[in-house]
Amino acid sequence: MATIVPRFDFRIEYAAADDIGRSRQRHEDAYLAAPEAGLFVVADGMGGHPAGDVAARLAAEEVKRTLSDAASGNIIDRYVTRPDLSARRNVFARLKRAIERANEVVREAGHENREYRGMGTTIDVVWLARNHAFVAHAGDGRVYMARRRAMLQLTQDHGKLEMLKASGEIRPAKQSYRNALLNAVGLADSVIVDTLFVDLHRGDRLLLCTDGVHGQIRSEARLAQLVRGGTVQNAVQLTIGEAGRKGMDNATAVLVEIGDRFVKRPPVEQGLLAKDIERACQSALLYDLPPAIALAALSAGVEVEFQPGATIPRVVANDLVGYIVLDGIIDCGPRAVGQGAVLFPESLVAVWDGSELPVTREEARLLRVRADDFGEVCSDPSLGAVLYQRVASMLARAAVAARRDSNAPIAPPPASVAPRDDPDHPRFAGGEAAAGHTAAAAGQTAAVAGQAAAAEED
Repeated sequence: MATIVPRFDFRIEYAAADDIGRSRQRHEDAYLAAPEAGLFVVADGMGGHPAGDVAARLAAEEVKRTLSDAASGNIIDRYVTRPDLSARRNVFARLKRAIERANEVVREAGHENREYRGMGTTIDVVWLARNHAFVAHAGDGRVYMARRRAMLQLTQDHGKLEMLKASGEIRPAKQSYRNALLNAVGLADSVIVDTLFVDLHRGDRLLLCTDGVHGQIRSEARLAQLVRGGTVQNAVQLTIGEAGRKGMDNATAVLVEIGDRFVKRPPVEQGLLAKDIERACQSALLYDLPPAIALAALSAGVEVEFQPGATIPRVVANDLVGYIVLDGIIDCGPRAVGQGAVLFPESLVAVWDGSELPVTREEARLLRVRADDFGEVCSDPSLGAVLYQRVASMLARAAVAARRDSNAPIAPPPASVAPRDDPDHPRFAGGEAAAGHTAAAAGQTAAVAGQAAAAEED
């Protein structure tokens, strides 16, 4: 049955399921569905720790308590009224505070009761507002978003192997290994909270799950098939059923489907902001592409923020990733890049590059795309032919530039061929003409996005 969520533009349907597992004597997971607050939570009390079930329950309840109070209501109302970057960051700050409060509550309970000492829990939170999902994460549970063309893993496990991959010390591997958990609620006096923000559209499905689900269903393609299949209730039952057949751990999942839009908004207020579409379309990946192709490529992206001095990882969620810069300056070795730059284009075709990682010079917003998700979008031949050609072109230009820097001889192109890096070529044209051309293309893309949204509402 469709449910209306306050402050959210779409009706939703949701369902949850869990399984204790064949090898476990106690169920230490917890989940919470509070559509009246636009809030969904999954927590996994850690196996081997005392009272993991207590930690999971306390953390989920404290997150709900914090995000349901008057202060949180004022913050989310401010965002709904005026969804600018300042309001968005206030929502992120409140989400972080909710999990920090959960950490304090779990730690306090451990100090007060000897039987609870050392307990801890992972936690994943989705908070819905307007046409967006705000996600907060600590531990090795996961949040996925299933779309028609892509299954996006939104969060990254806080394990030692993931840290080594993100720093570039080891390469990603498709096989996932259990490894030491470095961050979760209750483990220390402070907790690291990852936050991110995604646009939502009719038909999207959000999956919050414990590692008893993704650890048992290791094929992302298989998980996508289960999550996308049938009704929400059937999909979540099938997912837990398959995880439970192996039964090595407690398994818990909450699945939320985005239904019909019932709040009408101008196209400029739907999906990616027009200025962000414009910036993305300045990139060599999307420049001057037909709007439908640009929007399809952007559907595989997740917006992320980095603070000044942050190292940008090339591996996230056990996969190589590329980025399009929306805001900020990034230092890439001896050169700096800004809006529209593409970082790690080779990652989009799953090619490893062990070069030094870029560092943000100032606060930056980037659109992150995993190789698996890009490949899924490109499985449509009409999209793949164009997007893979763009990636090949970027890599070829990089190779030519590297040869030039090494002083290797490069033969000039025939007179009949206009080189792609020629200053007169439209892609590299400077001044107001190029800016106007890019803005026009982005405006056309935004218009198509608005038309698609309007058609969706009908």
